[in-house]
Amino acid sequence: MDPATVNSEIVTPVIANPQATVPMATAPNPALADLQDIIHPDPIGAWPWAIGYWLVLALVIALITLLVIWLRKRARDFAPKKSAKQLLNQLDKQAPSYVSDVNSLLKRTAMSYLSRDAIASLDGEAWATWLDSYLPAPKRQRIGALLAKRHQPTPLTLAEANELHELAQAWLASKATLSAPLPNLVQAKGYIQASGDAQAKSQAPIQPADTKQPEAQC
Repeated sequence: MDPATVNSEIVTPVIANPQATVPMATAPNPALADLQDIIHPDPIGAWPWAIGYWLVLALVIALITLLVIWLRKRARDFAPKKSAKQLLNQLDKQAPSYVSDVNSLLKRTAMSYLSRDAIASLDGEAWATWLDSYLPAPKRQRIGALLAKRHQPTPLTLAEANELHELAQAWLASKATLSAPLPNLVQAKGYIQASGDAQAKSQAPIQPADTKQPEAQC
């Protein structure tokens, strides 16, 4: 058999039926002709906010406002003490008037927070007791003795001046709110001091009067 004839017999069935590999198109279903495409809902946006978000935002704004007000009030309250610290560092510890300058600085600072009538009359033990109430416990019972030396002619030693400077700094660094001294305590201290002075005077020996007549001058 001729080889060409064999090849033609093998290839001919494939070429003779070219539609054998093409799938048949299905007819459209009339029941699906009226259906529309599925429409998805729009995605949920971030606006407008729910009421919970508005409440949280209002709470945050209120807290920030209160914090700003508190910080401003705190800065205003500590402004006199901050200025007094700077003035304290400028004082000369070796000056004879150092004790008086420190005492005056502490009084002016106290009168920046309290009335003048409540502070100006404080002196001596009452003044020292009021200052001690705003000092740490280990530093108490010393500032009164140092301030009392302003009435002495001899100035403080360098060690005493350094100690007074440290005590004044500790008092100015106190974060406690200053309050006026109790009137009954001040009056009681004044009464005790006045009574002690009167008693000392009453117990003093009476000096006899000089009855001698002056001698006649020649």
